[in-house]
Amino acid sequence: MNKSILYTCELKHHRQVAPPLCSICYRVAKCRSFRKWFEIYRDEYLDFVSNICNKFPEKYNLEVILMAEKQTFVQIVDVTTGKIEKIVNLKEIEALSPEEKLELARNKNLFIVTHRIIPIVKVNMKKTAIEEPWQFNLTTEENQQEKEKVKPVSEFSSKAKTSKKK
Repeated sequence: MNKSILYTCELKHHRQVAPPLCSICYRVAKCRSFRKWFEIYRDEYLDFVSNICNKFPEKYNLEVILMAEKQTFVQIVDVTTGKIEKIVNLKEIEALSPEEKLELARNKNLFIVTHRIIPIVKVNMKKTAIEEPWQFNLTTEENQQEKEKVKPVSEFSSKAKTSKKK
């Protein structure tokens, strides 16, 4: 029986991990819940972020953060070109048969790596400088309503402060 996993925000500000909330979070690269959620819903997250930035290019820009994932990985490097072909989890390689392991290692160097860096795209609102002061003008009806609400307080004297005449 498969249990559904509810990914919850570590900051406890929001209940659920979701693209609109995580794409603006300042802790997105350090959040454990986001890491687990991102492995499954990577395409959904990237589609959301790219759609927002394409719809509103004057307001938002993309920022790339590198998130380090700590596990034991095997980096497969081609001997002739020196390029990294792929990074595979060590558990996946241990599950292979000996023949498949030999086939995988032919003309390739294998390195054990403890971290894998994943780029995470984050949404930032563009900052604009305010060149002139903002003025909030109320209409005449709103001015009258504000004046009616604010009535001058009449002065009164308390009995404790008055002196008794003899």
